[in-house]
This record gives sequence, C-alpha cells and structure tokens, in this order.
Amino acid sequence: MKDVSVKVKWVLWIMWSVIFPAGLYLAYQIDPIERFDWQIVLSLIVLAVISAYFPFKVDNSTIFIIHWINLAAFLMYGLLYEIILMQLVLIPLLIRSKMTWQTVHRVALNSTMFMIISLIAGLVFYSTGVTPDDPVMAVTAVSAVYIFIHIFVNHIYLFSFQWFIGNRYSFWSYDTKLDYIATMLSMPFGLAYFYLLISIGAGATFLLGIPFLAISIILRLYNNSEKVNMDLAKSAQIGHQLAERLKVNEVLDLFANKLSDLMPIDYLYILDVETQNNQLVLLRRMENGKIESNNLSPVRRGEGIAGKVWESEKAKLYSKKSEWNEEVEGYIPSDIESIICVPIQRNKKTVAVLMAASKKKNAFGSHLIAILEILCSYLAVAIQNARNHQRTVKQSERCALTGLYNFRYFDEKLNEEFEALQRGKLNVLSLILLDIDHFKSINDTYGHQSGNDLLLELANMLVEIAGEMGIIARYGGEEFVILLSDISKEEAKMISEKIRREVENKVFEIRHDLSKKREKLNVKFTVSIGVSSAPGDTDSAKSLLRNADRALYIGAKQKGRNKVATYSK
Repeated sequence: MKDVSVKVKWVLWIMWSVIFPAGLYLAYQIDPIERFDWQIVLSLIVLAVISAYFPFKVDNSTIFIIHWINLAAFLMYGLLYEIILMQLVLIPLLIRSKMTWQTVHRVALNSTMFMIISLIAGLVFYSTGVTPDDPVMAVTAVSAVYIFIHIFVNHIYLFSFQWFIGNRYSFWSYDTKLDYIATMLSMPFGLAYFYLLISIGAGATFLLGIPFLAISIILRLYNNSEKVNMDLAKSAQIGHQLAERLKVNEVLDLFANKLSDLMPIDYLYILDVETQNNQLVLLRRMENGKIESNNLSPVRRGEGIAGKVWESEKAKLYSKKSEWNEEVEGYIPSDIESIICVPIQRNKKTVAVLMAASKKKNAFGSHLIAILEILCSYLAVAIQNARNHQRTVKQSERCALTGLYNFRYFDEKLNEEFEALQRGKLNVLSLILLDIDHFKSINDTYGHQSGNDLLLELANMLVEIAGEMGIIARYGGEEFVILLSDISKEEAKMISEKIRREVENKVFEIRHDLSKKREKLNVKFTVSIGVSSAPGDTDSAKSLLRNADRALYIGAKQKGRNKVATYSK
C-alpha cells in the first residue's frame, strides 16, 4: 500500500477545516438537540465507544458494527447528536489502530468521512418525511435506507481516497461484502434499542447493548481459537508436504509459498547458521512474492534482529517499525512494519533463523510464534533429510576419487539422451572416450597414490575444458568419457584436440608415493582419444560407446598414442 504524501495530508486537513465546522452548523440548523436525558446520552456514548474498540472478527476480516447505535442515537436525538456521537467514536478507532505522528492525518480523513456520511444519511431520512413517531413499518423501511447509506458512502469515500493516492484494489472484495451484510443485519438491533430507550430509558443498554457486546467478545474469542486450530491443522499439512520433498531448494520453495498462504507475509528470509565463520548466511530470500538472489551480506551472531534471535534462541515479535528500528543492522526494506523472527532448531540447537515481515502494522498475532516454531521444526528436519538424500544420491552417482560421475550414472544418461535423439529432441549425439597413455608405468614408478593424484588433476582439467558442454564421467581405471548433446562429430573432435593439446603441454605436480620423503615431482603424460557420434555412426547407445572405444584403440593407441581418432565405418 502506498504512503500518503505530505501534499495529500495537507489537503485532508484543509478539507476537514472546511467541512467539519460547516457540517456542525448545518446539523444544528436542521435539527438541534432540544431535549435529552443525560443517562441515555452517556449510555449511547459508552456503548458506541466500547463497540468501536471491540469489533467483530470473522476469518481474517475486522468488522466495526456501530451503525445500529448511530441509528438509535439519530432516532432518539436527531442529526446533531448523531454527528457528535460519530466523532467521539473516532477516538477508540484511532487508538486501536495505534496512530502515530506519521499517520495523524487519519483524524482529518475519518472525521471528514463521518461528517459526510452523517449529513447524507440524515438528509435522506428527513427527505422521506418519516419521523420516529410514525408507524414501526415506515420507520423500519427508512431506517434500512439510512443504514445502507452509512455503509455505502463509507465504502465510496474510502475506495475513492485509496484510488486517488494510487492504491488499486477490487471494489467488491470479500471483506467489503461481509461488511455490508453484517451492517445491514444490525439494523433491527438499532430499532429495538431505540424503542427500548423510549420505553425504559438508559436501562435498555443493559437489556440489549451489553448482551450485544458480550456476543461480540465471545465471537472474537471463538474466532481466535478457531484461527489457532486452523493454523495448527495447516501446519501439520505443511509438515507432511515438506517431508515429501527430497531437494533442499524444493523444501525452501514449498515452505515459503505455504507460509505466505498462512500469514500476511511480504518479506521472508531464511538464514543458515554457518558455525565455522560464526555467521548467518541466506538460504532463501523472498520479497513481495518473488524469490530474490541471496547476495546479501552475512549476519554476525548478536547483530540485528536475526543475529540476536540466534544468540538468545528466543523468538521476537514486533508490531510496528518504532519497536525494532533501533535494533536493525544492515539490509532491511524501508516499508516493513511488522516483524516476526524465530530460531529454527534441531535437537535443541539453533541451525537457522526465520524472519518474516509485513508492510502492515500488527500483522502477526502472538499465537503465530508457536505456530512458526512448530513449522520451523518441520523445516529443519525436512532440510536435513533433503541434504542427506542429496548426499546419498551424489555418493551413488559420483566417483569417490575424482568427483566425476561414475559409469553407472553415465550409462543411464547415455540411454536417456539416445532416446531423446530417436524422438527428434536432439539432432546429434557425440561421445569422447579418453585414456591416459602408459598409465601403468606411472603407477609402477611413483605408486598408486601418485597415480590417483594425476587422475584427480586430469578430472579437474576436463571439467574446466568441457564441463559446461556435456556430461563427464570416469569410465574406469585411467579412462574418462564425455557425452555431448547436439554437438557434431567435428566439434567433438575439436574439443578432443584441445584436451589432448592441453594435457600434452601441462606439467602435473605429484608426490613420489614410493619415496620415504614423498618429495614433489613434475610429471608429463599424454592421452589418446576416440570420438564417435550418432546417428551418423550408429543407431544404438551401446554401439556409440563401442565405436568410440574402437576409434581410441585402433585409431589412436595403435598409431602411436597422443592422438585423436574418429570412428569411421
């Protein structure tokens, strides 16, 4: 929601300074207060103020049902008293909204609105010619119009103002419809209250007003308990869904999306504890519904809100900016108001920190701390399980020595890519098979550990040269294989020549494993390479590999080694 500019605030105060006194004067001229009972007057004021401070709560909607009291006041003492009552009701409304100096313009905005509403509704009532002394049916019909005008003008006024300052939203929202229904249903209470005031005076407040307030408070308590139960049920569902994800990014994305459905979140940050450097680093950053990069600076222990939550291992809840503004260190969006920050714990140890924020004040209820702590425990377990799964998958797919894919994984990918080729999703599939020349003599001369060092260095070189072009795997022993999708045989040959040339020119550093001192040695070696492609050379995955192997040994090894050979039929 956009902030109100200084210019707009001045316009609001100028409007108020003109409309408010003019409205009071007009109401006095039309219908001054000629008779009144102090007990009734005070009971109406007390009831209206309390009703404004304790609104109904339905789902996430707050509904201020006070127009039925205005109706009773209007029928009892006329337009001027009703205007005064509405202006007094503004006080608890602004107190409840926790008005600050930055939002004091709401006094002018709402006071002007209440004045316009009262004048329009009152003048329409008078224009019908119906008086409170007329038959009940006539008074009822006009009272319904009076109540409708109150809510309709209120709706038009606020919608127009928000549109004017640039906040665009639906004219008929769920909250708006609920407000219309609830307010219109309150009209019979206003009529009943009015006739009881005529009959028994201020005692009517005890017969009707206090029970109405009691029902309102009971509904608030019931709604709060229902909200807690619903949130707990949703938390359990989210926990089950998190457990089904086997990748850390999937876990984080699901958690962020589900949490946004559960709470009014505009910003979400999940920070991982990095014990080695004693700092928090970003795992996930979501702002205004979009995943952003994790390029923010790490947070030290005890620094800022997240750092203090990590240090204390206790959650923090802030309802407005003035409560947390002095605690912030580093990056934080300027439009944040409410913040809730909780430690993410596993085995009673904080492993991460969650910070959620909203642009609205008082966005998070205190019960959400407990909900978030439950959800964060699910998140910690899900992340750990996903990491364990990914570690297990990596170990099953990778060569323990070189970190390259193993042949089992490569064989699966080879078959998948060949199927894609046959379905027309790829135009060509090329394969490079590489073997270190005279590798046995290296092992025999320097030891197997030295040979392993060479294999690791060569693997790293292959990744640097061709890692972004295809899938690289250790075929077995001193052999490596590279699968290149949509790369022609000629291009594969050029890549192979680059590999062969760079290996030939490189000086590899190893330690003499058979020497007692294990001194460092500089070693040079060469590689032989075979290249084949499909569909030009073959129509099967196994033949593609076999053809590259044949090119390697017949075309490169037998012709002197340190060569690149391509398969030919």
